[in-house]
Amino acid sequence: MRRMSLWLLILGWGFLYAGTVWAQEPSLTATPVPGRQVLVRGTITAIGEHTLTLNTERWGTLEVQVQDRTRFHVPGFVRADMGDVRVGDHATVHGRWLEEGKSLEAQWVIIQGPVQVRHGIVRRIDVATRRLEVETHAGEVIAVEWTEHTRLYITGVISPTWSDLGVGYPVTVIGHFVEGTFLAGRVVSHRPHRLFHGTLQSVEGTTLVIQTREGELVRLRTNAQTRVRIVGRPKATLADLQAGDLVIVRAISQPDGTWLALTVIARSPKAPSPALQGSSQNPGHGPWPTRRP
Repeated sequence: MRRMSLWLLILGWGFLYAGTVWAQEPSLTATPVPGRQVLVRGTITAIGEHTLTLNTERWGTLEVQVQDRTRFHVPGFVRADMGDVRVGDHATVHGRWLEEGKSLEAQWVIIQGPVQVRHGIVRRIDVATRRLEVETHAGEVIAVEWTEHTRLYITGVISPTWSDLGVGYPVTVIGHFVEGTFLAGRVVSHRPHRLFHGTLQSVEGTTLVIQTREGELVRLRTNAQTRVRIVGRPKATLADLQAGDLVIVRAISQPDGTWLALTVIARSPKAPSPALQGSSQNPGHGPWPTRRP
């Protein structure tokens, strides 16, 4: 009997505690008494230095005070603050009333909506205004905006900056739409690579001028890391290249729209073709080297 009474006492205490906690939880219908916890939903219509104006269905227009301890959750952002919030965002604010039905202090500001992902190609970029234009794989052109908390990843680039991103770069943007603009919390990209097959026209300083098989005349920059490979010359340099050489160049796109040559493989048009190396028409010679750059 004593054991049953003890269990009933414990169970009653548990219900009493749960009821107290439930009563303390903020709700959409909490009476606007100063100091009372509240949870409100609405649309952000204005952003001040330390305030947000929230248009709600129940309370009308509210002024939301933002403190240093206020925390933000924005779709697509790993870390966010007030600078990552935009007019037009739908928000849920958890805080406490400062003035009856007029203003409140925010503890949490949660921007509503799912995280969205778009894949495409950069068509325009303006670092000064923090904006991109991306043509998606579906053919849609969207305006993309970033903030100081947007994380940028470019394959092969350590600590990339927005100046490392260029027109023509493939990108994946992760974030959400705000009144027609895509606010990106993360941007992932890599520099495009391309193989150029053609004939070397000239070497102008550190720049190669090549006419491709398609008839396109292209200029390819080189640097100290560019590797030059010429059959029979194990330590070839740019100085060993001659106009008329048949070349294959592997290059990588640069943010300014130019191409940087990573590897140059060249041979003289007078040299036997790879198909003839080691054949009866070219006795005494081994096969054409097949090791890739």
